[in-house]
Amino acid sequence: MQIPAPTRPWLSRPSALLTSPALKVDREAVLFSLKCLLAAILGLYVSLRIGLTRPFWVIGTVYLVSQPFSGATLSRGLFRLLGTVGGAVATVLLVPRFANAPLVLSVVLAAWMGLCLYLAMLDRTPRAYAFLLAGYTTSLIGFPAVMVPGEVFTIAITRVQEISIGILAATLVHGLVLPRRVSPRVHARVASILGDAERWTQDMRAGARDTVLAEDRSKVAADLLELHTLSIHLPFDSAHGVAQVQILRALHDRMLDVLMLSSAVDESMAQLRAQPAGTAAWPDVLRAALCRRQAELDAAHHDCRLLEDQLHAARPDWRRRVPVHLASKANGHVLHRDHRVALRSALGAFVGIVLSCALWIATAWSDGATAVSIIGTACVLFGTAEAPAGHVMRYLIGSTIGVVIGLFYALVIFPGLSDFVGLAMALAPALLVCGSFLARPPFIMAALGVVLTFPLIAGLGATNASNIVGALNSGVALFVGTAAALCSMSLLQTLDSNRSRARLQDVIRRDIARRAAGQVRNASDWTSRMVDRLALLAPRLRGRADAARTLRTMFADMRAASAVAELRVIGRTLKDRSSRECHALLMHRATAHFRAPTPRMVNAPLLESLENTRYAILAGNPPETERVLALLSGLRRDLLVHED
Repeated sequence: MQIPAPTRPWLSRPSALLTSPALKVDREAVLFSLKCLLAAILGLYVSLRIGLTRPFWVIGTVYLVSQPFSGATLSRGLFRLLGTVGGAVATVLLVPRFANAPLVLSVVLAAWMGLCLYLAMLDRTPRAYAFLLAGYTTSLIGFPAVMVPGEVFTIAITRVQEISIGILAATLVHGLVLPRRVSPRVHARVASILGDAERWTQDMRAGARDTVLAEDRSKVAADLLELHTLSIHLPFDSAHGVAQVQILRALHDRMLDVLMLSSAVDESMAQLRAQPAGTAAWPDVLRAALCRRQAELDAAHHDCRLLEDQLHAARPDWRRRVPVHLASKANGHVLHRDHRVALRSALGAFVGIVLSCALWIATAWSDGATAVSIIGTACVLFGTAEAPAGHVMRYLIGSTIGVVIGLFYALVIFPGLSDFVGLAMALAPALLVCGSFLARPPFIMAALGVVLTFPLIAGLGATNASNIVGALNSGVALFVGTAAALCSMSLLQTLDSNRSRARLQDVIRRDIARRAAGQVRNASDWTSRMVDRLALLAPRLRGRADAARTLRTMFADMRAASAVAELRVIGRTLKDRSSRECHALLMHRATAHFRAPTPRMVNAPLLESLENTRYAILAGNPPETERVLALLSGLRRDLLVHED
């Protein structure tokens, strides 16, 4: 009998091919590229129609602003416009004032760009794009205007006009032609986050390993950060965006409760299974607290689902449809801001730009302004990354390809064109390929390098007149500037990953000590900021043998510090003298414990103070006896985590 040849699944089932994830990504990339092309051609037509001289700025703006989601495109366009106007105003004010002292002008412009980079690194949201634009707009306008300071106002106005046209074209096309809203993406991420949280709560109750649970919690912390980033675009997505942002803030606060309650329940169950040594009464107190914590955890999961339903409905009066504790003002995501790291990166950019300007002035290179403007742009635009060299290298590769393509257009294609239709058709192949790669994250930097470079090198303008000497000089300046920026950023703006991880851990430990000492005013903001830091720390721990244990002990220390802070407040209401004395000694030893250098191994005197305080509370029987005992048992549980 003849055995039939095996058939490929996609040949027997064409629908499987059409719905495959890989093809879906390709479809989305093609659609995104087509919309970018339409926006670029529209902006180019308007720019040429009204007689502007630098239409390549319009094309660059379209591709820099365009995002897969229409709301993100609109918000990014607004931030880019604000940044461009701010940078242009700063340049117009600074260049004429210091035009007679080039080195002083270079220092002033570099200081402005460093300030913008510093503010962008502190913001850590899509709004930071406005600060970045304010910085590198000064670089693109200011340094070329050093030789012709009288034209700086004209250059600035032209750039603002070109940028505005590009933004308008991109927002119109992405908003009207098959728009992709941010809201469905947010809904999908919320459903995924809540599903993950409920799954690892079930896994925890089924006895899952600590390693798995620690990784799950760190993943949810990172997902909450992504959700916060997406929420910035929601007000630009639809009329219901403001209500959705408010609901997401309330949801974030309840998810923080889920994280902290889940980790507490996990440790309680683990210690009860292990039957920790000590006074026999401790397990009984811990078991009673565990029952309450489990009920609170279930209630928190239920509240999250209620808020998810309200997120889908997005009613302005959503607060009337949820319980009172959910309708109260929510804090939302509180971001970690590292002023020291931001200042270091800003100073690195400042030094790199000033040294480049000094070399340019000393050599009197005619195209030095172009090279320095590229250096300034790269130092600001890529300066927010801890290791920017990889981004700059990919951009340099793309720019190299862009120079080759630009020379081909200048020498071969543009001389044969006579009308706008021919120009649009000639640009379409290159722009379509760039747009397709721009929709794929691994190729974004290289694609930007191509699309920002080739129109400039090709001499795209009203006449498309080719200037081979000028194009070659611009290409050389671009290579020199990008290579110099790569060296400067590698030396001055690169942060070692080990040092970054160690600094984050030090900041976390320091804030835990502050919380235990009663120096934190807003507990909710503190918890949100600490979870944000854990989201930043988790990727830096990946691959390390102690990653899960580190995350587990940090969650334990956060809970322990919060318990100490609550006990400190309750201690003011104690009337019994013995209770007050035991409580005061416990607070002193707990504060000293959290201020001690790592590792924070629990000591016998602290455990003894816990035991004595428990006895004193039971003897004094204050109104808050049950609450104090629960906090004491939780504190003891979290301190013992370090001994596992």
